Amino acid sequence: MRPRSEELLGGATKWLSSARAALSSGFPESATADAYYAALYAARAALSEEDRYAKTHGGVWDLFYLVFVESGRFDEALATDARRTERLRLDAHYEALPIPTDEARHAVDTAERFVAAVERLFLPEVPE
Repeated sequence: MRPRSEELLGGATKWLSSARAALSSGFPESATADAYYAALYAARAALSEEDRYAKTHGGVWDLFYLVFVESGRFDEALATDARRTERLRLDAHYEALPIPTDEARHAVDTAERFVAAVERLFLPEVPE
């Protein structure tokens, strides 16, 4: 992997660890936000491998869909589910809305699957 891609994927892994810790500590809003950032960083890492970059969160997701989903290289349902966690993050951060624990758990599970799928794209030795 390119150095920048490795940095971004490492960031995704850290965000994922933070999301798990927040969830197990009873902080579903933080868990949801961190899960979102784990998926976002993984998407950015994948795009970096293709020498593609975006300046906004929405731009990252749009470009990820164009490069990976529309080409058939990435599961559309998983990409859609990962992007949906942004709405929960925005609700928690900007609307001060509580996030139910089951929704936070789903966000963390989605981020785990998303990060693992990106790793498998570029690190073939990663098992399914």
